[in-house]
Amino acid sequence: YMVLLPSEIYTDSPEKVCVQLTHLNESVTLSATLEYQGENRSLIDDVVSEKDLFTCIPFSLPKSKSQSPDTFITVMVKGATLQFRSRKVVLVKNSESLVFVQTDKPIYKPGQTVLFRIVSLDKDFRPLNEVDPKKNRLYQWTKAELEMGFIQLSFNLTSEPMQGTYTVVAQKASGKTVQHPFSVEEYVLPKFEVTVKMPKVITILDEKLKVTVRGLYTFGKPVPGLVSFRVCRKFELRGTTCYGEEAKAVCD
Repeated sequence: YMVLLPSEIYTDSPEKVCVQLTHLNESVTLSATLEYQGENRSLIDDVVSEKDLFTCIPFSLPKSKSQSPDTFITVMVKGATLQFRSRKVVLVKNSESLVFVQTDKPIYKPGQTVLFRIVSLDKDFRPLNEVDPKKNRLYQWTKAELEMGFIQLSFNLTSEPMQGTYTVVAQKASGKTVQHPFSVEEYVLPKFEVTVKMPKVITILDEKLKVTVRGLYTFGKPVPGLVSFRVCRKFELRGTTCYGEEAKAVCD
């Protein structure tokens, strides 16, 4: 005989156990019992008359207060001359949803509207409808119901909010939380950009080093000004063969 069972069973999730019997020469009684939370749950108790049998029994377990409760499955086959019994440990875990929180952008200005959404999925990445409280430092939504595992909310920042990092906190039914940070600051677009172009590697034979510095306004015109730069050679003590002046860090 053979018993097929998932290596991990999740609570509040449809599971099934499959039993295969082969080369039977007599009628037998097949029973499978699951010992869970101090109770015996009968999965199957039937008389088998066929020579070969393959059957699957669906079942579901309620949530457990403990994280990994001791669970056993016992399979018994009993006939006039045949009789065998097997008892194995089964790993059971409470099912946990996967919750993702997103904002429409990472940085907001004072007075802007913060748009965020929360997506809840089960272990198979299917939409999960939960009723969870959503909290953050400014607003609170209680018992916000997810439709097809999705909800989208928003709130307005005041014209003079406290600048810094804010956090959207979603609390799941299990009590665990998922957080997503965003920033509120007086964001000013840069007026110009400076780029520096130079060789990645130079050798001791190079007498000159060509460096190109380019400054452009955001509207495309060049930025007038002066540039100063230094070229430095770092010195590392470990594994060096240099002595005296050659063993010093140099900046020109």
